Amino acid sequence: MKTLVKTKYLLDCTGGDPIPGGWFFFEDGVILTAGRPGEPAPPAAGADAVLDLSDSFVMPGLIDTHVHMGLSHIDMIEPMPVNEQMAQPPQIKICKAAMYLRQHLQAGVTTVRGMGEEHFIDVYLARAVAEGYIEGPRLIPAGNVITATHGQGQVGLSVADGVEGVRRACRENLARGADLLKIFVSGGVVSGKGGLYAATYTPAEIRVAVEEAAALDKYAAAHVHGGPGLDMCIDAGVRSLEHASMATDAQIEKILRAGCWVTGTFSPAFHPSGVHFLSPEKAERLAAVKDKFMETFSKLVALGANLSFGTDGVHGALAFEAETIASCGADNMQAILYLTRDAAKACRREDEIGVISPGKYADFIALAENPLEKLANLTAVRSVYIGGAVKFRAEQNEGCKSV
Repeated sequence: MKTLVKTKYLLDCTGGDPIPGGWFFFEDGVILTAGRPGEPAPPAAGADAVLDLSDSFVMPGLIDTHVHMGLSHIDMIEPMPVNEQMAQPPQIKICKAAMYLRQHLQAGVTTVRGMGEEHFIDVYLARAVAEGYIEGPRLIPAGNVITATHGQGQVGLSVADGVEGVRRACRENLARGADLLKIFVSGGVVSGKGGLYAATYTPAEIRVAVEEAAALDKYAAAHVHGGPGLDMCIDAGVRSLEHASMATDAQIEKILRAGCWVTGTFSPAFHPSGVHFLSPEKAERLAAVKDKFMETFSKLVALGANLSFGTDGVHGALAFEAETIASCGADNMQAILYLTRDAAKACRREDEIGVISPGKYADFIALAENPLEKLANLTAVRSVYIGGAVKFRAEQNEGCKSV
């Protein structure tokens, strides 16, 4: 069925200004054409149905490029530290994940990229969403955590040490259906030994992850804050650097030369629902991240680095990411592009999502207010559509609020 979508304003996120009265057609979940009133055909010409969003600001769905679906920094069911949540049984994680997927939908998110789970739950969730068993955004899974015995994210469930150990873990993830490989290379705030500058994998272990991903035309991402591990990841060809909060000026120059993507994750450190239950040592690590994070990303924004952003366990907070990006020097348009067009490129899905243009999936959201005027308006989500099908309407979910 060919459907015409009418809007008050259409922001297609291809880089141009919003179009007053903009419209587009989609059929079988794919956008056919888009334009202004009267070009190239008058609205409603040839349409089998009309979706009238002429009271709304319409734009592509948001893309959260760093999510862990089985945990939350504020666990709504059983308040506990993240590292304890990691060790929970898969049955509990799946139940929680279904709730968190709903939070992402109501926040206008139409695609999430999983960045490491246990028990392959993101692979199963991606299949369940795609086949319609549960409602949620499109899900790009990385599969199980790949980390060293003393590494970040290690809870004794999946550990990969040495080149051949890492190779086996990579191949198992790929065999199970992972769309990318995620390794943990530095320490972190909530787990792992040695702090944010530690390097918990060797160059050879990192390279094997890059090689195994490339063999199946996929890519590697790495949790890495700074220190020698960041240099190792850049040199080994890791495509997506997760966090990179402690990057030096010299490392930023290397990132730019290599064309790496950097995923910022402000929410755990800065959002009121960010990391909790920290020991004094870990609270000190968090303070170090906050002191340096803004400086690092202000430089990355100013220098035109390849950037995308994720909420990393603060589900539904992508609008907060946008506001924090703006405080690093991005204008409102660029902040929105980081969450749509550029996020699609970061995920290597730019042929499918991220903009409203012919050939892309009909993934879009209707907002009550213009987010270019105020980024907080990204929270004013009226409805969410994935593949042209409505997945969320605010008036039907008065008791459901995003963070």
